[in-house]
Amino acid sequence: MRDTVRGDPLRAAADNDAAAFAGGRIPMSGGASRHYDVVIVGGGPVGSFCALAYARSGARVALLEADPRASRRLGGEWLYPSSVRMLRDVGIDVDMLPRSTGGKGFVVFPEDGSQPIELPYMDGSRGLVCEQATLVSSLREAIENETDVEYIPGARVTGIENERVGYTRDGAGHTLTATRIVGADGRASVVRQSLGLPTNPMPCSRMLVVTLSEGSLPLEGYGHVFLGGPGPVFSYRLAEDCVRVLLDVPLDLWTPGARAGFLSESYVGLLPEALRSGFIEMLRADRVDVVANQLGPRVSYGSQRHVLIGDAAGHYHPMTAVGLTLGFSDALELVECGDSRDFATRRFRATQVPELLAMGLYEIFADHRAEAVALRQAIYRGWRESSANRDRTMRLLACEDRSMARLGIVFGSTAVRALVAESARSHKRRANRQASNVFRALTVRLWWLLRGRRLLRKARRAGGKEY
Repeated sequence: MRDTVRGDPLRAAADNDAAAFAGGRIPMSGGASRHYDVVIVGGGPVGSFCALAYARSGARVALLEADPRASRRLGGEWLYPSSVRMLRDVGIDVDMLPRSTGGKGFVVFPEDGSQPIELPYMDGSRGLVCEQATLVSSLREAIENETDVEYIPGARVTGIENERVGYTRDGAGHTLTATRIVGADGRASVVRQSLGLPTNPMPCSRMLVVTLSEGSLPLEGYGHVFLGGPGPVFSYRLAEDCVRVLLDVPLDLWTPGARAGFLSESYVGLLPEALRSGFIEMLRADRVDVVANQLGPRVSYGSQRHVLIGDAAGHYHPMTAVGLTLGFSDALELVECGDSRDFATRRFRATQVPELLAMGLYEIFADHRAEAVALRQAIYRGWRESSANRDRTMRLLACEDRSMARLGIVFGSTAVRALVAESARSHKRRANRQASNVFRALTVRLWWLLRGRRLLRKARRAGGKEY
C-alpha cells in the first residue's frame, strides 16, 4: 500500500476517519442523513439474524458490514437445537444449507481410556453443524428479500454519537440516524468502544484447527471431546469430505516454532486411529489455523440508545459452543423487549448459567490438578449412573434450562460425589492428606466462584465501566 505522503487518497481518508472516531467527530456526507428505526453494526451471523428479526417485527433497518469476507473466518460452526429453532423462526431453511450436517449431541472420551460417554440432545432433537460463511450467506439471502432492510457492505463505522452513525464507504463519508443503534460487531466492537466500555478481553488459550478431507469418527453425527492432553480436543464432521479437529493449547505451552513436534507428541494419541495419519500430514505441511480464545464477561449491554449483543456484549471459551445461541437469543429478546433496561435485566438473568458453565467446564476439563481430576471423575460417574444426570447436563449446556438453582444442585452433587470418592480412597490407602488437600481445593474453587459472581454483579451495577 502506498504511503499517504505520496498521495494515496484511500489511506488518507482512512487516517482521517480514525482520527475522527478518536475525537468523537463523525464525517459528514454531502447529502441529508437517512433515518432508520434501527442501525445494526456488524453483518455477521448475529447481526444478520438481528436484522431479520427486526424486519419481521415491522422495523426499518440498516445493516452495516465493514468486511463482507469476515464471515469466512473459522467460528460458530456447532449450533444447538435451540439455535436451529430460532433460525427457522426467521425463515431460514436449515435443511437446505449446503455442506452442513445435523448434530446429535456430544460424546466424551475420558483420559483414562474408559468407555466413552454419550450425551445426546433431549427428545431426539438435532443441532446444526455448518460453516459460518454458509450460514451468513443464507441469512443475507433472506435479507435481500426484506424490503425493510438495507444491507450496506464495506461500511466502516468511524463515529457514533446519540442517534447518528458515521461511516466511510469507497473512500467517502456518510451518516445515518436511527432511534436505536445495535452493536453486533464482535469482540473489537466499535459500538462498545463508543460507549467507553473496556475492549480488553483476557486471553485463556490458543485453538489450533486442523481440517481433514478423509477419516471417520467413532460416532458420526456427534461432537467428540477427547481428554487427556494438555488441553481438550473437539472434533466433528462438517461435511461428507470434511472433519474438523480443534485442539486447545494452554498459553504457557504455546511454542509456534516447535509446533508440529509438540502437537504430534501431545495430542495425536488422543485421536481415533482413522484420523491420525491425516492429522500428522497436515501438521507437517503447517496447514493449521490458529484462533485466540478469550474471555470477556457480559457486564454491560450498553445504553438505552446504543445496545450490545452477541460477542460485543461478552464472550467465553468456545468449548461449550454457546456463542451463537446466546447471540440469537440476545437479538430476539431485544426485538421483543423494546426497552433496553428491561432487555439487560432479562439477559443478565438468562446468561448467568451458560457463562458459568462455559468457564467452569473448560477449567475442569483442561486442568490437571488433583481437585479438577476428582471433579472430572465424579462427573463421569454421574453421567454413567443415570440418563437423568446426562439429560440434566445437556439441558443446562444447550441453554434449555437456565435455572441457577438446578445448576447449583448439579455442582453440589458433583462436589459431594468427588469428596466421597476421595474419602473412600484415603481410608483405604491411608492417604488422608490427599483427600484433605482435594477438599480444601474444592472449597477454594467454590469460594472463588461465589466471589466472581459478586464482582460480576458489582461490575454490572456500575454499567460495565469497571471489571
